Amino acid sequence: MADLPSIDRSQRLRDLSDAMANESIDSFYISDEVSIRWISGFTGSSGQILVSPSGTHLMTDSRYTDQATHELAGVDIAVRVESPLEHLKFMKSELRGVANLALDPQRITWDEAQRLKAEFELALMPAPNLLSELRKIKDDSEIARIETAAKIADSALTQVLAELAAEPTEVEFARLLDYKMLELGAASLSFETICASGPNAALPHARPSSRVITSGDPVVLDFGAVVDGYHSDMTRTFLIGDGSDELLRIMDLVTEAQALGCEAIKPGVTASKVDYECRAHLGRENLSQHFLHGTGHGVGLEIHEAPWINSRSQDMLGANQVVTCEPGVYLPGVGGVRVEDTVLITQTGCRRLTKFPKVSVV
Repeated sequence: MADLPSIDRSQRLRDLSDAMANESIDSFYISDEVSIRWISGFTGSSGQILVSPSGTHLMTDSRYTDQATHELAGVDIAVRVESPLEHLKFMKSELRGVANLALDPQRITWDEAQRLKAEFELALMPAPNLLSELRKIKDDSEIARIETAAKIADSALTQVLAELAAEPTEVEFARLLDYKMLELGAASLSFETICASGPNAALPHARPSSRVITSGDPVVLDFGAVVDGYHSDMTRTFLIGDGSDELLRIMDLVTEAQALGCEAIKPGVTASKVDYECRAHLGRENLSQHFLHGTGHGVGLEIHEAPWINSRSQDMLGANQVVTCEPGVYLPGVGGVRVEDTVLITQTGCRRLTKFPKVSVV
């Protein structure tokens, strides 16, 4: 999108180089699409990056000659369009005399790691957090893309919410919301939109069904938009018409828990502390056993990425991280409630990027 700030790939290369030096890494091999995009801007489905003492190299095939040249224009990354055999020869030449080759074990297949081990006479070393630590902190260009995606999701729900009262099926409403996000400028959807009504709302990751949404139903909507590769994520829960007093009470409690979680989000706070604040509030009403998942996660080029907000997380929150806060309560056979925002961590707290009002009844 023309009004989005440009992404400083050169700074990312410098940050990666510094991180490698700090870990005594001589060379780094990357083959997953997300990491390649973050480093270089290349969006093709076939590519590898080798960071070696001589520089950074993108290896791809002839299908992507023009695309790679265009997407990497102005970036200090050499593009090599060759056959896999030629790529292998090049890597052997580049890595001659190099002590180690780092891999991210969470982003490379066992088969590819074994192939590299067989081809190269050097130590392979795991670097599981090298890129994820860099990607945790969002620069201004990333924040702008996530915020734009959040605004699209907010606007889309505003425009279609009234249709919930017209007794659509879950699938019909989900597709209407999807279409509106795309119409408003989303490049794609963050994930398959969740529209879960009545007892289906008790399933945290329900898929839209042919069930008709009727008066008295709780409806959980979990959805997001993608802008230039960056995601948003938001959940709202509504009661259609006259809902039960118990469901209204639970909606209030979950909304309060989410507010407490957001209040706890700030630099220097452990992610598990945020989870505790949400879970403890629900526990005071004997509902914590119905909170079936973690409280949140990072958002960026992936819909789920570090940092992780749950009771076991050892992540420390920091400024310019973008995370979700999404407590929920799920009652089998009855329904469920989840409230979620994507938030930007500031120097003193957090700022909501998803801003649709937390209204209860449609």
